[in-house]
Amino acid sequence: MKANQFLQNDEGVSNLLPIALAIVIGFAILFVGAFVHGEIRQALTDSYPAAGSRSVLQNNTLQSQSNISTNSDSAIDIVQIVIIITLLAAAIGAIFMFTRFR
Repeated sequence: MKANQFLQNDEGVSNLLPIALAIVIGFAILFVGAFVHGEIRQALTDSYPAAGSRSVLQNNTLQSQSNISTNSDSAIDIVQIVIIITLLAAAIGAIFMFTRFR
């Protein structure tokens, strides 16, 4: 038997499946949360009067909703990048677990 021959190892599947499920669940939570936030913001904006007749509290509420939306978009972008990097690292790790050198 050669010293550098590949061996078959099935332990990579047991590590790759939970990571894949966590990534799918993570993306689902991100996008469902973004959708819910957008719907609440739209309903809130539609229920308030025109800009000239709003109270100070209503203007502050809409301003904070706008800030949350902007920051949420940036946070979702960062989390998506982290999830993709994690997925790629897990795939590389699974490849190494499938093909170990002896």
